[in-house]
Amino acid sequence: MMNKDNILEIRNLSVKFPVTKGFFKRKVAELAAVENVNLEIRKGETLGLVGESGCGKSTIGKAIINLLRFNSPDVKVEGEILLKTEDSEIDIVKQSNNELRKYRGYIQIVFQDPYSSLNPRMSVGQIIGEPLKYHSRMSKKERDERVAYLLEKTGMQAEQAKRYPHEFSGGQRQRIGIARALATNPKLIIADEPVSALDVSIQAQIINLLQDLQKEFDLSILFIAHDLSVVEHISSRIAVMYLGNIIEIGNSNEVYHNPLHPYSKALLSAVPLPKFNVPNEDVGNEVKKERIILKGDIPTPLNKPSGCGFRTRCPIAKPECAEKIPMLELKEDEHYVACFLVDGK
Repeated sequence: MMNKDNILEIRNLSVKFPVTKGFFKRKVAELAAVENVNLEIRKGETLGLVGESGCGKSTIGKAIINLLRFNSPDVKVEGEILLKTEDSEIDIVKQSNNELRKYRGYIQIVFQDPYSSLNPRMSVGQIIGEPLKYHSRMSKKERDERVAYLLEKTGMQAEQAKRYPHEFSGGQRQRIGIARALATNPKLIIADEPVSALDVSIQAQIINLLQDLQKEFDLSILFIAHDLSVVEHISSRIAVMYLGNIIEIGNSNEVYHNPLHPYSKALLSAVPLPKFNVPNEDVGNEVKKERIILKGDIPTPLNKPSGCGFRTRCPIAKPECAEKIPMLELKEDEHYVACFLVDGK
């Protein structure tokens, strides 16, 4: 049974992609993009999922909406992804595409690239209204009214429903993507790096829009990103990933300002801090914390180090780190860390 405060629980999730070779695409190995991940998303919260490119964070988001198996049936998804619906709990991993059809309205996704995620041959009204054809019994008139309502809620104008994606800027296209995600009244939205392709000034507008919509529609959000300052601003809790594993998770303010894992410390040391109480000519300059430079390259998921995956770059690693994979352990109040050498307060 799921915790009554959670809308989604991920238990021991592993995702493995086949590695093929030759003309006949013979399988020669498996790439473990995600390994034994456990996460929970609570009702009404924003969980920030951060990490370097290739760490597996987007793979988790796509596994939740079953996009991985839909695009590539050879992908192996193991573990449980439990979704709480109005009258039951379902395991997304065990559902076929047809069985999941009636539950797709509960989870929607906002993609990273607003330029490629919208069908250029469809009008904005058709794009936003398309989910309603399959997940509601609305008439054409009711769908049009719903589209106009959602456009206005996301900062657009109702008459823009007749226009096409190429007529809009990147920020406007992302607003259209958000409106499409809201069409079916979802309970959970996967925001997969929704602002990384936008200008900085537009990023703030989209983040504020998501926060306003979350309160109004009582949404839970999984916010996937690599910009830690953005994640800290919008998230209730933060989970940090490295090489397919969750290595730290806790309250947003605690993880951002008091990271415990050596990798989280290095990641956060690169975030610039604004200056305050400085002469006018220095306003806008940035102060950097002491930078922690990690040695070596990120290991390939095809040949992960034994034991702790971070040990080959870790500044405090010891020989025993190669012997056993560290599990997430409670170090402080709701602050979990996967490291043998870290203690809480």
